[in-house]
Amino acid sequence: MNSNLLNTLIAYLNDPVVLLVLAGTFFIAALVVLRRSRALIAKQHQYILSLQRDLKAITAAGVGMGQRVLELERRQRRLAERQETGGTDLYESANQPYEQAIRMAQGGAKPKELMDICGLSQSEADLISLMHRLDKAS
Repeated sequence: MNSNLLNTLIAYLNDPVVLLVLAGTFFIAALVVLRRSRALIAKQHQYILSLQRDLKAITAAGVGMGQRVLELERRQRRLAERQETGGTDLYESANQPYEQAIRMAQGGAKPKELMDICGLSQSEADLISLMHRLDKAS
């Protein structure tokens, strides 16, 4: 039975029409596979282009962030230098009215005089006067 089937199959393959139909079928199948492959390649190409754009954007953002960090570091250094060199000047100029008011209060000046001469508020002048009265009492 097997040899009968094999003989029949060989007889069909010897027929040029059958061979032509088989070749055409394989050719059509190959074309279908080729088209699907091209479509897949085109999709993958678009995906790669999208990834490249994303990577460029991320790289540009990273460079921008790096420049921002460098600028912040420069500012921090300048502020630190300014604080080391000029920080005491700012402190002294801000405290000068209070130091003058303390000296005046130690000399017996009234809160109203501290307000007029040193530019202190009523509560600041009262506080300085009270503190130096307490120092004299103790």
